[in-house]
Formats: sequence, C-alpha cells, structure tokens
Amino acid sequence: MHDVAPPSTDRRALRARRIAAPLLLLVLVGVGLSVDVGAPTPGGPPLVLDELRFTADLAPAATIVDAPEVDSIDALRRRIAEVLEREGVPGVGLALVDRDGVRWAGGVGVMDRESGRPVDGDTYFRVASITKSVVALGVMRLVEAGRLDLDRPLAAWMPEIAVGNPWEAEAPITLAHALEHTAGFDDMRFNEWYGGEATVPRDALARNPRSRDARWRPGSRMSYSNPGYTLAGHAIERATGERYDQYLEREVLAPLGMSGARFHRTPEIQARLATGYLAPDRAAEFQPIAHAPAGALLASPRELGALVHFWLTRGEGRPPIVGPAGLDRIERSGTLDYQGTDTNYGLGNYGDVLHPARARGHDGGLPGFLSSYRYFPELGVGYVMLLNSTHSTRAYLEVRALLFAYLTRDRDRPLPTPPSAPVDPEAVAAAVGYYGLENPRNQLFAFLQRATTGIEVTPSEDGVALASLTGRGPITLVPTADGGYRHPREGGTSVRLTRDREGERILVAGMAYFEDHSQLYARARLLALQAALVLLQLAPLWGLGWALRAGIGRLRGRRLAAGELALHGGSIAAGVLFVGMVTLFNAIFVHEAFTDANPLSIGFCAVSLAFAAGSALALAEAIRAHVAGSIPWTTRLLPSATAIAAFGMTIYLMIHGIIGLRIWAW
Repeated sequence: MHDVAPPSTDRRALRARRIAAPLLLLVLVGVGLSVDVGAPTPGGPPLVLDELRFTADLAPAATIVDAPEVDSIDALRRRIAEVLEREGVPGVGLALVDRDGVRWAGGVGVMDRESGRPVDGDTYFRVASITKSVVALGVMRLVEAGRLDLDRPLAAWMPEIAVGNPWEAEAPITLAHALEHTAGFDDMRFNEWYGGEATVPRDALARNPRSRDARWRPGSRMSYSNPGYTLAGHAIERATGERYDQYLEREVLAPLGMSGARFHRTPEIQARLATGYLAPDRAAEFQPIAHAPAGALLASPRELGALVHFWLTRGEGRPPIVGPAGLDRIERSGTLDYQGTDTNYGLGNYGDVLHPARARGHDGGLPGFLSSYRYFPELGVGYVMLLNSTHSTRAYLEVRALLFAYLTRDRDRPLPTPPSAPVDPEAVAAAVGYYGLENPRNQLFAFLQRATTGIEVTPSEDGVALASLTGRGPITLVPTADGGYRHPREGGTSVRLTRDREGERILVAGMAYFEDHSQLYARARLLALQAALVLLQLAPLWGLGWALRAGIGRLRGRRLAAGELALHGGSIAAGVLFVGMVTLFNAIFVHEAFTDANPLSIGFCAVSLAFAAGSALALAEAIRAHVAGSIPWTTRLLPSATAIAAFGMTIYLMIHGIIGLRIWAW
C-alpha cells in the first residue's frame, strides 16, 4: 500500500524492488554511476504495502502521457487492449463515473491466465492502499459523532499502544498525524508485513513498535507510513467496541453501495478474485498483510465506482456518512507547518496533477496488483482502474491517460486553466540552491536515500529549473503563486519552495521533502560512494587478471614479491564478499525471507560480518605493503585503493546498521 507525491521497472529482481528496499541493491550493485532515485519506479517508495505513485518532480515527460482521441467504449477497450498486449499485463478492471453515477463498469483482458476468465465490472481485486480512503471516512464519521478526536494526543487516550515521541511536550502525536503520515513514523518493519487475515490491529501494532518512533518533530514533514492506519483501525475499535472491519462494512461500505467489498476473503469473493502477476507469466502468492487497515480491502471496479460517485456528489442523495465539513477536512492536510501543493495528502485522500485537470483520490499496490481511483471536482467525472499486474509502469500511465481522454471527449467548454502566476525574480533568487532529501520513508535505508537524492534549483526564463544530484534534468517549472511551481503540462502545483517554522528553506515536491544543504558536500559524498562501488565491483575481475598474470609469471620463473599475494588476495576477497552480501540481500527479498531467521537472512548477516573482517585485513595488508616498500607502487596501487574503499564502505555500512544486520529482527 503506497503513495506518491502526486503519483510522483531479470523478473526476479523486479519483485525485490517492488516489495523490499531497493535502494540498497541499486546503490550497492547498480554501479553507482547510473543510479537515479529521481526516476519513477513501479511502487514508488520501496515497500510491499505501497500504492503505485509517480513523482513528476524530475521526470514529468515519463509520467505525463498523451492519449489518442477515444470516442466510444469500444474504442476505449480496444486501445486499452493494445496497451495490455504490448506490456504483457493480463487484465484491468474499469469504471467510468459522473455525477449521475457509474456510467460503465467492465474490464479488458483476463483475471487469470490459466483459466482465461475475462475481467468484468464485478471482478474482485486487492485494492491495497485504497483501503485508507474507507478507513478515513469511518474515522471522520466517528469524529462527527463525538466518539473520536483527530487532535487529541494519542498518548493520552491510547496508552496501551507504544508510540515514541521525544517532542511529546511541544508536539504530541495525534490521530490526524497518523492519518496524514506526518507523525514522523518509519514505515513497516520487515517482521510486521505479513499476518493472518484474522489479525486485529492491536496485535499487528504489537509486532514491532519501533516503526512508530517519531524521527523528527511531528507535523514538520510527511513520510508515508502504513502503521498509522493500523492505529486508526485500533482507534475505531476502541471507540465502537467492535472490530474495525465490521464497523466499516456496516457504516461506510454499505451506505456507499459497496456492500460486497470485504477486508478478508470470503468464498464468494474468492470465486471472483483476480490473480495478481509479478511478471507476464508469474503469478503472485496471496499473502494477507498484518497492517490490514492500511490495505486489505477487496473490491470490484463497480463498487469503487460508487466511492468515486460519492466524492463527486459529496454524498448527496445517500444516507449521510460524513458531513460537508468532514469531507472538506478529509481533502486537506491539517497538521503541516507550511502550505503544501495541489498533491497534498489529507486523510486517506490526496491530489494528482498529472492529468490536465486537478484530481483527487488514492492509489494502491500489493504484489501483483495496482489500483487507482480519481475524481475531478471541476469536471464532475472520475474513474477506477484496477490492474492485476505490477511489472509495467507504462500500462498504469497509459490506461489512466486513455480513461481521462474518454471522460473529457466532446466537451462543450475547455478544460480548466492550470494555475499560473508571473515570474517573481526576487522569489526565484531567494529559492536558488541545493536541497537534500529529509523525509526518508524507510529509516534503515535513509542514509542511502540521503546520499543519492537531492535537487538543485536554478533560475530559468520561465520560472525555475530543477536538476537531480545524479544528473537527471534540468526541467523547467512555471510559477503558480505563493512559492508554488508546476511542470507546464501539469494541471496544478506540484512543487513548493518555502520555509519551515524555523525559517529554513525547504522544497516540497509531492510527498518528498527537501531541506537546504551543501551541494559541494552532497556531490563529494556521492562521488566517494560511486568510486568505492566501482572499485569493489571491479575487484573480482582485476583479481582474476592478476592471478592469470602471476601464474604465467610463475611458469616463467618470476617469484611474487613479499606480501604481494596477501595484498591482492585481501582486496579480492573483500570485493567477492561485498558482491556476495548484495546478492544475498537481493535473494532475501526475491524469496520473501525477511520475516524470520532462515538460511538467507542468517547468511546475509554472516557475510556482512565477513566482509567487515575481510576489509580490515585487506587494509592491514595494504598498509604493511606500503611500509615494507617491497612491492612497486604501480602493482600495489589498485589493490590498496580497493582495500581503502572496502574499509570505508564497512565503516559507512556499520554506522548505519547494515553490517551484522539481523533483518528478521530489525
């Protein structure tokens, strides 16, 4: 279940990238020089329960897709079928909605490749983080009834749930913080991802309370965290005295017209549940998630179309679920210290500007499933898109674009004009500089995100230009007002250059938060990391070359210099262990071996310790060779540099908890 800044791709490795923490793999194995975390990836932030989100911050050309004219449902289905065929996606469930209701619900492709059963409007999908939209409506219903309080400190009325907050006196964590992802929580820890379908919120929260320790002052920034919605599920249970799912099914789903949707599989749902695919021919195993209130909902396109219709009409003509003031609160952020963008995250509801008109809704992502619903308040239309595949970014983007093209065909009036403002040279000059990422989603890998993610802001004729630390860009953004900017093809503000409560410069881009930093330091750190990666990855190769050369020399009577074998052998061993460590890390997530102690997870822990020991021995041999002076400097240069790189990498990884990591207990 994931999120995006607005929605800010070998097959086995893809699963690891979708459900694990790919930054380690990308940075440690991706030859450093080509790593670009600013590029959109399916799944956005690296977590299993994450809806697919794409940031247009640094890659709008890749995320804003043009669609051909579509003048009929048949033409729409034909165009979508072409996309699915090209991308290897089995099927998609769809709903098209306006203020009069669900105008069409159906599908394209198949719900299961083995049976060949077609997708239709009543096929069920795992809709993942769209669950949050339903939970938020349930919470707000209780708030309006006086049974919950969004702004009451959790520590005061939920003492049975561990929540760490060093800023409790000045900024206590509230239910609103949890719902808006502004509490400062880490996202789920590895041992709290999966659980039985009967897992209750309190049991899920008890698995690893460390994911609920505030990492910065609550309200200072957003960082997507699924456990916040499990807190909300527990709050519902405390307020009502019944299971959160029973309450939501009766008080929210049924009044919405989603009476068939459920938070766990029933025989009726199982018979119509689509099979998810991690690759065109690789089915995903259905694994229930522990943090069920964050993403366990099972629903059909037709049923989610009723949710879209509810938002387009603000619930008019239906039994009241939430009043107008409550709906307005759901659609806005209320806990941040600064003005956000048109992509702001409210309560299970966020903005999207990648269409020509501003939209709101939510996405969802679980292994094998991508989901999205959008409603366009200014246009009075909306859509639902449910894919049973997670391997194609392009399919997600192109199908969305086709749905929008169909919904806006033959309009009597033009689309809304995106916000704009004249360029303010003084404001631009005040914002110019380098900004480093400061809201990492997964704390274990925060050091890598910070080392590889940053944005340089420079003036441009039309506004400002943004370029990433890794060299992507620049792209030009045009002003929208009050420090806001957007790409010329976006429908609303996606970037804001402003200041925090202490007056420090910040850059907010969707769900990403950046602070003013030294670009010189950031580039030096990245360059050092890249150089170390290159040396470590080359070590086995040049080691093989050295061994062949030494063997030939031996046959010709040449003897190795004193210490030469130890010098080269130590550096080669460090490089091999490094590659082995990364290979094991990848395998852990490919085989989902991260929740307990097993040969892969224990092996990673052991090999990482061996790498640390090997790098120390390699450095000792390099120092010994330098002091002895018996080996020509041309011969000892490369192994010595590799030894230094290995030892430096060891210190770097040790400081950040990777060396000796017991991933199952993190």
